[in-house]
Amino acid sequence: DEGLFGTEWVVVNKISLNDDNDAIKVVKTVISWLLYSRFVAHAHLVPAIFPFISYIIALEPSEVDPDLKNLCTQALSLLSREILAETSLEPAINAVKKVVNSTSEDRTVGCTWKAKCTALVYLQVVSFSNLYMIRSNPYLVEEIKTLLMTSLISPHVEVRQVAGQTIGGLMKTNLFRDNGEILEQLKTMARTKLPKGTKSSQTDIKEIWIRHGGVKTLCALVECFPYSIPDWLPDVIVFLANFTRGNVMIINEVKKCMSNFKRTHLDSWEEHKTKFTEDQLVVLQDLLVSPNYYA
Repeated sequence: DEGLFGTEWVVVNKISLNDDNDAIKVVKTVISWLLYSRFVAHAHLVPAIFPFISYIIALEPSEVDPDLKNLCTQALSLLSREILAETSLEPAINAVKKVVNSTSEDRTVGCTWKAKCTALVYLQVVSFSNLYMIRSNPYLVEEIKTLLMTSLISPHVEVRQVAGQTIGGLMKTNLFRDNGEILEQLKTMARTKLPKGTKSSQTDIKEIWIRHGGVKTLCALVECFPYSIPDWLPDVIVFLANFTRGNVMIINEVKKCMSNFKRTHLDSWEEHKTKFTEDQLVVLQDLLVSPNYYA
């Protein structure tokens, strides 16, 4: 029903710290009905249901009521794996957009960083579950890309990390068609100049957020290929070598990425190193803590 699931559905906003709050009971009832109607009665997920998913996403991180939290987690886990009808894909993505783009002034849905992380995880699973249908619709692909790139400059590091991991996973599936263009966008973000006087431990300025978002996503791309070396990967690794100094948060991302790369590629290194030029191998050896592993 549009009246129940539309954007004017405001019971969620009345939830307070009172465990006996009637609003909590209403939400539990609606989610239980939704799960029953879909997975027991096998009713279809009609587009009108998806605006309500925004509220489930917003409530999932809540600690107000453990039973409500568990119910939201169960609902999102099941609903995200659904193979959707073509007419339901855009409403599903719009449900994520409502949370990701929400602000502190938005009174219709929660805007906490935890809710935004939950929304991005939901988007990731929905995209994987409906990959072929989404790939055939350039508009939806662009919508997903825009959502994720916007999340890469979030002031919250946790949101940037989930967005970066999601982009890495979707690029591995070739969802975005032109991965080269996204790689250049990420490198441009990573090159963002920091204001003079920026401290190495500073994390509270937009330029840091942008640079970290670019570096984190490039690291996520490297980690998406633990047992192979795509043609573009050596160039990305050499590029990341430029970020072993400066901001501590970014340095740690690169160190972790290189440590995982060394660990996962060591067994087949004789084969993998043929993908690198001599100059790239020199940079790689300088980058790693124990270069003798690659001697």
